[in-house]
Amino acid sequence: MNYLPANIPTRFRAACEFCRLELDTQADGVHQWTAGWVKNRGGGGGHGISLPQREPRWAHRQCVERAVKGNTGQIAMFK
Repeated sequence: MNYLPANIPTRFRAACEFCRLELDTQADGVHQWTAGWVKNRGGGGGHGISLPQREPRWAHRQCVERAVKGNTGQIAMFK
């Protein structure tokens, strides 16, 4: 069961993008959808995101981990 204490302000409550259960956006491990420009590194990969664009889309850490492994409807992340 996904339990949230009653003292969490409404502005910090959101539905998880994957499981649709309520979460606390200030909780440790919660993920937020972010996109932006990344400078490529010589050895591959990239540096931190410059000019990030954050959207009010949230997910539990475990839901993101399942999606990365392909254990959920990961395609929804790319809509």
